Amino acid sequence: MKNLKTLIFTIILLSIISCVQTDDFDIPKIENEMPNIVSTTSIKALKSALDQSGEKMYTFKENESSIIEGFVISSDEAGNFYKALIIQDNFENPTIGIEIMIDQKALFTKYNFGRKIFIKLAGLSIFNERGKYKLGYLLKNNMEEIPSSKVNDFIIRSTETMEILPLKVEIDDFSDQLIGTYVQIENIQFKKDEIGRTYAGEPFDEFNGERIIEQCSSQWNAILSTSTYSDFKSNLISDKNGTINAVLTKDFYGEKFVLLLNDPSGIELLNTKRCDPEYLTCEGNLESDQNIIFYEDFDHMKNTKDLKEMGWLNHNVNFGNGKFKKRSKNGNVYMQISAYNSEEYFMEVWLITPKINLDKSSDEILTFKTRSSFETGTILTAWVSNNFDENIQNATWIQLDVGISKGSKGSENTDFISSGKVSLDCLQGNVHIAFKYQGSDPNKTTTYDIDHVLVVGN
Repeated sequence: MKNLKTLIFTIILLSIISCVQTDDFDIPKIENEMPNIVSTTSIKALKSALDQSGEKMYTFKENESSIIEGFVISSDEAGNFYKALIIQDNFENPTIGIEIMIDQKALFTKYNFGRKIFIKLAGLSIFNERGKYKLGYLLKNNMEEIPSSKVNDFIIRSTETMEILPLKVEIDDFSDQLIGTYVQIENIQFKKDEIGRTYAGEPFDEFNGERIIEQCSSQWNAILSTSTYSDFKSNLISDKNGTINAVLTKDFYGEKFVLLLNDPSGIELLNTKRCDPEYLTCEGNLESDQNIIFYEDFDHMKNTKDLKEMGWLNHNVNFGNGKFKKRSKNGNVYMQISAYNSEEYFMEVWLITPKINLDKSSDEILTFKTRSSFETGTILTAWVSNNFDENIQNATWIQLDVGISKGSKGSENTDFISSGKVSLDCLQGNVHIAFKYQGSDPNKTTTYDIDHVLVVGN
């Protein structure tokens, strides 16, 4: 009886299965076709439209048929970009880029790195915000982010994702034309005094952490900017050398170039051999009894010309007009220099002390104070020579490992900081201390004040 029931159940089950069409169990086909759209203009032409209009903002009419295409080079997955897509004109050898303002987060889930997208320009506006061209949505005469409800009306995602090949550049190749492109810089390292800090997790990092990197081949500096909201803000700065792949843009004030990482994988520092300059290394006692050998606070100066009578040399190597100048505030006199508005692309200025004799002393120590404002990178260094005789290029200069002030980005700093103690004990005879400023208008224009140059010893 049991076997009969089993047989009947099996027959019924097979009958049901035979009545079901197998088509109902087929895996649905996923649509994966390219959108029926082509670009009709370029990012370059888009920027030209704004520049030629002579207006602060250019809005494309509602019946405009212009469409641009580009490749996504930014990613907000790690939190270093916010409500913005950066696209460039090609996946390799890019020539131009632009930022698209979007009122939406987690853009990486749809517009991933390397994704080709099309943008319908009708109803959008373009403007130049402190050197950065941006596309957005005009609302009551204000440029806003494209509303999330309208994103699909303007941005069409291609099915194509390409491998973005970064444009290899040197730091001194940075230009306004390359803003918004994905670049690669080789043989770079963080400045020595950045080592041990975090990317953007220090108490003084308000919105972004700005860390200075230098390229060994040229000694030019650049700034790596990291949002304090990024996932990797607390990562420690490496002491190694290597390569960085990042988006080139400008800081909030539009005053200097900065690099933005998509995530920590964009910086690969594996080489343990750094290219730090060879600093003077003396083993003198930094806590010795201190008698003043040389001291200058500039307080008795009436004008900059007094430097020559005091035995100082104030020399612009390239014979430009930019030099150190006497400045005073609240009764304190100091020497100041800046490349700002100098119109000097290569500005190298030396401020050199009178000769300082070390034959009758030991355990000599140098200290001085600096203050920086309108920070665009550390471009002041300190040097010593024991064979300088009026000709800077013929002398042998050794760099000093000193602390140099880092100031605010958009305003005047109020505080001087100490260089720290530097031993000169291994030097003899007459020596000269030099302050070397290497500026470049309009990109490297940090203002420096120097005061209280002091050498003591036993």
